[in-house]
Amino acid sequence: MLRVSLISLIALGVVAQEPAKTIAPATAPVAAAAPKPEDVILAKVDGDLITEGDFQAAFRLLGQQEQMSILMVQGGKDEFVKRMAESKLLSAKAKRLELDKTSSYQRALDRAKDDLLAREFLTKEGEGLQKKLVVSEADVKAYYDRHADKFKQPDLVSVRHILVSVKQGEGQPGISDAEAKARIAKIQAELKKGAKFDALAKKYSDDPGSKENGGLYADADPSGWVPEFGAAARTQTIGKVGAPVKTQFGYHLMKVESRKPSRLVPFEEAKQEAERRAQQERQSVVWNELMDGLRKEIPFEVIKPAPAPKVAEPVKSPEPAKAAEGAKGGAQ
Repeated sequence: MLRVSLISLIALGVVAQEPAKTIAPATAPVAAAAPKPEDVILAKVDGDLITEGDFQAAFRLLGQQEQMSILMVQGGKDEFVKRMAESKLLSAKAKRLELDKTSSYQRALDRAKDDLLAREFLTKEGEGLQKKLVVSEADVKAYYDRHADKFKQPDLVSVRHILVSVKQGEGQPGISDAEAKARIAKIQAELKKGAKFDALAKKYSDDPGSKENGGLYADADPSGWVPEFGAAARTQTIGKVGAPVKTQFGYHLMKVESRKPSRLVPFEEAKQEAERRAQQERQSVVWNELMDGLRKEIPFEVIKPAPAPKVAEPVKSPEPAKAAEGAKGGAQ
């Protein structure tokens, strides 16, 4: 999880930076020096202080979205400081219970220190890493050309259907096969009289995924459907209601509205997705380069524990009856 959070950190540019300072005109009156963040007290808990400096340090560790919510919401900073104080309150109680002396706490503390130091390192290297993360339009086009298979659109079908479900077994809810066929025949008769397919789907269909949409599945990949339904979607005459199709779910009346052949999505149409994928690839490359460089400098090894030895099963003693028979035979 550390890798994901840290690479997101550098990708989004959430680095510790001081706000730009405005130089006052020479004619402006000299203002009193602002107090240092470490001197501005925001809360006190059990004698410990929470200062503006503490808030700023905690704020820099947040993700970009969390930072924006604190800055944009009225009272956001006050609420965040309150949470900091409440956390310190819980910590004070834990210390009184000497929970800070437990081995589990020490392990967690060591892990937290590692994470914080890793963040500090990425903050220090942030500017250089961000330059490497930049993806140009030429990079995006190159990614698209290298990975054309990722931008192939399969055959797509738009189809409306009415499902009359059949109970799956004895004692299960639903109607019988014969009752389902009778209902299908009733729907077909209403269609012949001029009833609209989508209106009948809303009235009769047992498919919750399409019922309220008039039975429509638009621009769907038929390979994701059960075989009988997918085959009918690929072959049935467009614009006409076909013969009932039996699947594991029951009987379907289907009306294919359109088919689109498979195609390679043009770059301009796929540009946004190609950019997202190219950015992900670049992040992975930058991260791996960083890790490879560090491994050459610092000893690094991931050790897999040896599998536990198999415990031999104890030899079972013969059953009492067979043991007695064996003893009897031996005596003879």
